Amino acid sequence: MAQGRGRYLEAGLRSSGTAVVFLHGLFGSPDNWRPVMDALADGYYCLAPPFPIDHRPHRRPQDFRSIHQLTDGIRELFEEMRLERAVLCGNSLGGQVAIDFCLRYPERAEGLVLTGSAGLFERNLSGGELPKVTREFIREKAREIFYDPDPIVTEEMIADVQRMLSDRQYVRFLLRVAKATRNYNVREALAKLRLPTLVLWGRDDRITPPSVAREFYERLPHARLVFLERCGHSPPIERPRAFSRALRAFLQTLRTTPGEPR
Repeated sequence: MAQGRGRYLEAGLRSSGTAVVFLHGLFGSPDNWRPVMDALADGYYCLAPPFPIDHRPHRRPQDFRSIHQLTDGIRELFEEMRLERAVLCGNSLGGQVAIDFCLRYPERAEGLVLTGSAGLFERNLSGGELPKVTREFIREKAREIFYDPDPIVTEEMIADVQRMLSDRQYVRFLLRVAKATRNYNVREALAKLRLPTLVLWGRDDRITPPSVAREFYERLPHARLVFLERCGHSPPIERPRAFSRALRAFLQTLRTTPGEPR
């Protein structure tokens, strides 16, 4: 079972061999990865850290300017946990940070998994202005994330988000993060990533549509593309079993043969 240990979730044993670092999205948390980590714990060491983008003021940098700052935090985690190498697996904002990590620290990256990743195109809440935060607005935006939102988007979830977004300072911080995401387009850099990559996408993603997945696949030299049916922008939450099966199959290939050019 995945267990919290301070600032991150951990599952599996270090002696398992391949380590997988899971990175969540803008409104996500390490808990988004818990079912996937539990499913892989029998054969892999799994680690899911939180990004310092929390609604609590002491959990976010007041001088935030770029995605690189989040990547630096992941590098520090590698040092703290004494990880030599790992597979980076990221959803949405986490995918963009995973790409940046692989570009800047290729010797530490064994593989890359992108799911609903930012970095090419992503619909977000930022239009340069503070949105009017109402329950209806939050409900509408939350439902866009999932293919079948009814079991996931609860009134309790909506109330929690509304509480967070009632803090105007936090909303301004989120807009800075969203702007940094838009400003860091990875399109031209993807050809430099020579490591095995899995593009694992929801077929019904409305935030980063399937055309984005295909562009990642076409631009990454050693990529394979898998779509999950009846699935939106957050496959680890909506289709954790199917996601885990596809991820395990990819991880098993890393233990046998290196990635080959298409």
